[in-house]
Amino acid sequence: MNTTQTKHMPNHSRNKAQRISMFLVLTAAVIMLAFASMATANEKQAADQIISETTSRMLAALKQEQDIITQHPARIHELANTIIMPHVDFQRMSSWVLGKHWRRATAEQKQLFPAQFRSLILRTYATALSEYTDESIRYLPLRASEDATDVTVKTIIERNTGPGIPVAYRMHQTQQGWKVYDISIDGISLVNNYRRSFSSEIRRNGLDNLINKLTAKNNRLAAKHSQLASNQ
Repeated sequence: MNTTQTKHMPNHSRNKAQRISMFLVLTAAVIMLAFASMATANEKQAADQIISETTSRMLAALKQEQDIITQHPARIHELANTIIMPHVDFQRMSSWVLGKHWRRATAEQKQLFPAQFRSLILRTYATALSEYTDESIRYLPLRASEDATDVTVKTIIERNTGPGIPVAYRMHQTQQGWKVYDISIDGISLVNNYRRSFSSEIRRNGLDNLINKLTAKNNRLAAKHSQLASNQ
């Protein structure tokens, strides 16, 4: 959400947006580790159990590799890329984020945007994982019919201070298994949040310009990451 949008928001909406900016990436990165084994699940009603068990295993692995991560921060990037990213449907997420602009996009733009959007999310998650601090997670019962192909997995991030943060994951069934296509934190959707920001940029300067900006940002982050790694 850009500064201009924030200035025109009511105080309660602005405060809520600020809460999201604080917790969105961290909580999403942690919980999305749970989807590593979702593709093997046959029973939708057992999805919450699979999430819980997989999260526990992955967070344990993250703790076990803490010393390696300290010496080699790129390890977090590798973990996020191999464990999290394959279980997110970036094609569908991109189409929702761009909305009407996706329908008007060229075939080339429909290849370039998801790739750069994926890279942006990947690096953001990798950074969030490096800041994880043992928040506990409560899983709510999954309510879905046996033949559902679209479900919402609800969780609550319990904090040492302050109220818990509700996190909901929208997932749909694909030929490759269950995949995430949106995350909502405290009622604010990741897709909608990016849609507002990107739509404003596209209206001003066009989709190609947005893709170029994302590419430049990803290149800067990659260069910074490489520099930090070389200084270890």
